[in-house]
Amino acid sequence: MKAMSRVVLSAIPAMVLAGCASSGGMASAAPQPYQAPDEVTTDTAYVAAVEHVARRRGVRVHWLNPPLKRLAVGPPDEPDVQ
Repeated sequence: MKAMSRVVLSAIPAMVLAGCASSGGMASAAPQPYQAPDEVTTDTAYVAAVEHVARRRGVRVHWLNPPLKRLAVGPPDEPDVQ
C-alpha cells in the first residue's frame, strides 16, 4: 500500500509539470519574410466550358459558388532608372 501511494504521489507532480511545459509554439518560430497575398479571381475558362456544355444540353446553370483560381502576385516591378 505504501509503495502504491509513493507511485501515485510522485506521478501527480510529473503530470502537472508536463502539462505546464511549453512546446515552443509561435514564440520560438523564426519570423517569415512578407509574402503578398495571392489574387483570387473567378476561373472564367472553366465557367465558360461548363456553360457551353450546359447550353448544348439545354440546361441552365446558376453559379452559387463559382470556381476560383489563385493568381500568384509577384514583387512589384522596379522602375527603370538611367
